[in-house]
Amino acid sequence: MPVCPRWMSWLLPRLRSRPVKDKVDVFVSRHLAGRLARAQQRHSFTYGLDATDALSLTMPLRLETYSYEQGLHPLFQMNLPEGYLRQAIERYAAKHFGSDDLSYLTLLGNHQIGRLRYSLADKPLPDDTHSPLSLTELLQGDDAELFHQLFERYALHSGVAGVQPKVLMDIRTDRSPSLTDKATLPLKKYIVKSWGAEFPELACNEFFCLTLARSAGLTTPNFYLSDNGKLLVCERFDIDAQDQPLGFEDFCVLQGKTTQQKYESSIEACAGTIIQFVSPEYVQQALEDLFKLTLLNIIIRNGDAHLKNLGVLYSGLTEYRSGQNPSATRQLAPVFDLISTTPYIPRDSMALTLTGSKRWPKWKVVEKFAKIHCRLNGKTIEKIVSDVEESCKNSYSQLEQLMTAHTGFKPIGEEIGKLLQQRMM
Repeated sequence: MPVCPRWMSWLLPRLRSRPVKDKVDVFVSRHLAGRLARAQQRHSFTYGLDATDALSLTMPLRLETYSYEQGLHPLFQMNLPEGYLRQAIERYAAKHFGSDDLSYLTLLGNHQIGRLRYSLADKPLPDDTHSPLSLTELLQGDDAELFHQLFERYALHSGVAGVQPKVLMDIRTDRSPSLTDKATLPLKKYIVKSWGAEFPELACNEFFCLTLARSAGLTTPNFYLSDNGKLLVCERFDIDAQDQPLGFEDFCVLQGKTTQQKYESSIEACAGTIIQFVSPEYVQQALEDLFKLTLLNIIIRNGDAHLKNLGVLYSGLTEYRSGQNPSATRQLAPVFDLISTTPYIPRDSMALTLTGSKRWPKWKVVEKFAKIHCRLNGKTIEKIVSDVEESCKNSYSQLEQLMTAHTGFKPIGEEIGKLLQQRMM
């Protein structure tokens, strides 16, 4: 990777002279919370005596150390890159200072989804600045190599999970070419995604599926498709209106599972996770949304709806100690990473089980899940089904527009169109 951001010039000499080895300091935003340490295959985290904010809904403030025997704690695994991004960072890391998860946390430490940040033990968090692009420049660019250029520039700023090629970026939020004074434009934080050769036209696929979800009444982040159809740009939902990071934990963390175990659970268990961790006043809406999302995933045949694609969002966990309720409001996170997988993998199955099976279920199974695990009555179920079916019905014109504008998407769009014609009831 030829590009070395300015903060890397600060960090690399320290990594070379003092390898990460076994100790990393963990911050909540920019406030030191405690230390993560490794001894052989065992990792441990200990809060500092001055810590005032818990790291996680699963790790309340306490004096006792949190130990984990299976590599990193699920919380610290959550944002480690996977797939394309992980391979690129591994190549860079191995070249300069060796490869292990603690090194990656430190390398990406100031650029994470959620509130947690990481630094070398006893070292402050690095500061870094760069010249951001504008949203119009990004969306209207027709350079086929643009994502590769962005990847070289931002890969080391991107502590974000998922096998799809993606980077975290700050982008100026102009939407009009007439806005020329870029110094006055507000900055927002985005995730920019492309695709690999095995999943062509994935940006169009996800753009359409997110549009379908939003039309059905599910909450999504703001999202955009580049004019050439090669980039999906999603506004990050883990940043509040004051540009402060919000807490985010995926269902792997909340169920105490490693990233590798993201397919080893059930949709029923996800309903239980909502009941356990979402604030009581938001539980019923979250269960309705889970049922609606499950219904949509079945219709579009999303075989990648695993535990890392669900999460809980909150503002802070101040004074969240063992045996006490957290002060923060906890809500189900907006829908993200929503795609149709069977156009690429025709025999794909569900990511999580329902009634012990990963086969695409019949309506009676789905209805039973809604009544027993999501606590929904018949009237609410009918309303959710109507919302989803109406969204599918009204989406054909946009699907046709996408296939016309991006001819490479046509065979995939045609398969998605066939799926939308199927009824659950």
